[in-house]
Amino acid sequence: MRLAGIKRPRYFYWRLATNIVLVAILLPLLLVASRSFLLDTSNLNHIVSNLLPLYLWNTSILVIGTSAITLIIGVYTAWFVTVYDFPFRRQFEWILILPLSIPTFINAISYVGLTDYAGPFRIFLRWLGTDIYLDIMNHAGAIFVMSMVLYPYVYVTSRSAFLLQSASLIEVSRSLGQPMQKTFKRVVLPLAWPAIFAGLILVIMEVLNDYGVVSYFGIPTFTVGIFRSWLALGDLSTAVFLSMIVLIFVVVLLIIEFKANEKKKYAFDKSERTFTRLKPRRKWVIFSLCLIPFLIGFIVPVCQLLWWFFLAYSHDVWLHLITIAKNTAVLGILSSILILFLSIILAYTFRLVDKKGLKRTFSKLPMLGYAMPGAVIAVGIVALVLIVNPNLIYSGIIALVFGYTVRFFAVGYGSIESGFEKISRQIDDAAISLGSNSLRNLIKIHIPILKPVLLGALIMVFVDVTKELPITLILRPFNYETLATNAFQYAKDEMAPRAASSSLLIIFASAIPVYYLNRILHRK
Repeated sequence: MRLAGIKRPRYFYWRLATNIVLVAILLPLLLVASRSFLLDTSNLNHIVSNLLPLYLWNTSILVIGTSAITLIIGVYTAWFVTVYDFPFRRQFEWILILPLSIPTFINAISYVGLTDYAGPFRIFLRWLGTDIYLDIMNHAGAIFVMSMVLYPYVYVTSRSAFLLQSASLIEVSRSLGQPMQKTFKRVVLPLAWPAIFAGLILVIMEVLNDYGVVSYFGIPTFTVGIFRSWLALGDLSTAVFLSMIVLIFVVVLLIIEFKANEKKKYAFDKSERTFTRLKPRRKWVIFSLCLIPFLIGFIVPVCQLLWWFFLAYSHDVWLHLITIAKNTAVLGILSSILILFLSIILAYTFRLVDKKGLKRTFSKLPMLGYAMPGAVIAVGIVALVLIVNPNLIYSGIIALVFGYTVRFFAVGYGSIESGFEKISRQIDDAAISLGSNSLRNLIKIHIPILKPVLLGALIMVFVDVTKELPITLILRPFNYETLATNAFQYAKDEMAPRAASSSLLIIFASAIPVYYLNRILHRK
């Protein structure tokens, strides 16, 4: 409800700024779509006949395999910690999210080092008097290493859905004689599926975006094809064509998710939940089922990296690490501040202007960049810079910061938009009636209220920039390294122990948002 008799201004300058930001964010994606029609027909037959089936097959295997494993692990662990009473349940609520702090390619490096001839696992087997050759550099290995660090996406969305469901639904089902397993499958799971599917979409997006694992394992996917076309062959038209195929696939996924979310309904009540008591033996079985993914997805790779770190420790490593850490920090800070500033403009404008019809659709457009693989965004930015000024591509970090802004704008914008929605609109109306203007309201009222949200968004964006690999590899200036590119390059050069220091710093920085994720879940 708004105060009566207040004539609301049209906010011309806010609208203009918002339109400029939207165009800038969407332009690289629009260029990918438009330039795909300019493909050289002499290359088209070769791409369609030889490359496309290979990329499609490999990408499909990874997407299907990773989706299946993350779905099983994420849903069941979320159900366990939400419903059952077992040892260390409260600790598992947040430590099950920790594997998300490990980038997929770092997990791959760790497990290859763990299972090769000089790795701890093989050394232990030889100490026992036996040895087993384990080759994980294949499709199954890629699915395994990606699933073990991506399942938290499904875990977080599943647990949120389970917490939002009314506890009385479970109680009614149990009172009718249904065991907990059937209650879960027939009552809880169907209601939670739209939220679970949203987490699964994030997993699929990460698999499509991945370059480190598939490149390190030698698996040709669409992302690898985009990199080869542009960086190795200098063929921008082929890179754009492959990017367009991925773009279409992502748009289809987003439409499916949008339709699924339209049916999302929760029977939420604020009654205190009671956890189901278990027999001692079953308690420890569920404890073990929750512990295994945490051990495999976080403890094992971190221990491997620590072993490498002490093995390859030297003073020179620290000197080089300081330089690349500084580069990473500069990129992260610049990108985070820029995204935060632009997100405030967009979120505040859509707050000032009623979001109805087409305006409501426009308010969701900034989310599109996060759904796109980094390689697709990078190719779009390359095409844009070649039109504007080719010298800007590798002469500085402008193109790189722009790429991060397009890719991770949704991270900051989503958090800030949610924060604005929790502030009563009557505050704005009261301020306007007292003669204040929109800019003064933003600075004096909204930003002080949103300080915790802004800090959280800043941290989340910084962490995503720290972990990003495809955009950095394509758009970085010559001889400019970040923690992610440094770790990846050492692994590609068969010097994995030297990648440990950069990898551990990335994991340390990425583990910070786990605290915020857990707080968000507890509020629901």
